[in-house]
Amino acid sequence: MKRVAGILIVLSLAIIFLQLDYSKVEGGSYEYYISHWQDVNIPNLVTAILADWRAYDSLGEATLLFTAVTGFYLLLGVRKNEDEHSCADNHKAG
Repeated sequence: MKRVAGILIVLSLAIIFLQLDYSKVEGGSYEYYISHWQDVNIPNLVTAILADWRAYDSLGEATLLFTAVTGFYLLLGVRKNEDEHSCADNHKAG
């Protein structure tokens, strides 16, 4: 019964999200980017947005990703294969 309820909830949420209208662009930054992209002296619109206006945001995302990966490896540690150690010990003893 819980499984059926979970499936119904997920399907209901999916139907609700699929009915939303995502085609409308709202906010003031869109119009500003479109009308002022040539002011930054970069050859095309996408590069102007990514290299000039979004550069600090992209740098922050890269820093966050690097920190997360580093924290992951520090928490879990890099484990060596125990089979490699046992083979090396057998060669030394034999």
